[in-house]
Amino acid sequence: MKRIIICVPILILFIQSCQNKDSNQLKSGSIVKSDSVNKEEVNSGINAKEEIELVKSFMKWYIKNVNTLYKFNTIGGGANVAENEEPQNYFVNFSEVEKYIVELKKSGFLTENFLKNEKQIFIEGEKYFKENPENDGPPYGFDYDRFFFTQEAFEEDLPNIDKSKYVVNQKGEFNSEVKFYLPICGITYKYSLKKVNEKWFIDKIESVDTL
Repeated sequence: MKRIIICVPILILFIQSCQNKDSNQLKSGSIVKSDSVNKEEVNSGINAKEEIELVKSFMKWYIKNVNTLYKFNTIGGGANVAENEEPQNYFVNFSEVEKYIVELKKSGFLTENFLKNEKQIFIEGEKYFKENPENDGPPYGFDYDRFFFTQEAFEEDLPNIDKSKYVVNQKGEFNSEVKFYLPICGITYKYSLKKVNEKWFIDKIESVDTL
């Protein structure tokens, strides 16, 4: 009987310790949910389908509208000129940039901060062109797709948008990050999202090393 009396309190303490540990893990938000059907991983134990769908929808919109966006002659100059004409050095055509920004804004997926930073890229590009005049070869800084960070045919990754695994990291009530990998592009992306008036928008897109 003495052995039983000694063991029972120890068992109770062990169970309480495990329960406290589980409770602390729940409070710390370290649980990762995994949806094996949609291949979605959600950090912090939240339902992040809205964030993931935003990212997917934007990529699909971009692939569908990329030819329209490329029609804006945001970069002028270059060696491709008519016969008997002198090639111009590269320069930024800001009137076309404004049209390009307006078209991006129409998507309804991007924050004002994103659009502001996108325009800033052209401002910095113009500064570079003035400091480094050139008219041959691809214009520096504008020789790859701005959203998929590649010169390859990223459109071929369209079927993989729904197949990819999305890892979501909630950064408070109004900020979130979505990471994913596209196999044809061979790039891991991080979308930084911001919630404005109860709706998520894309605030930044960048490439990262790992999920």
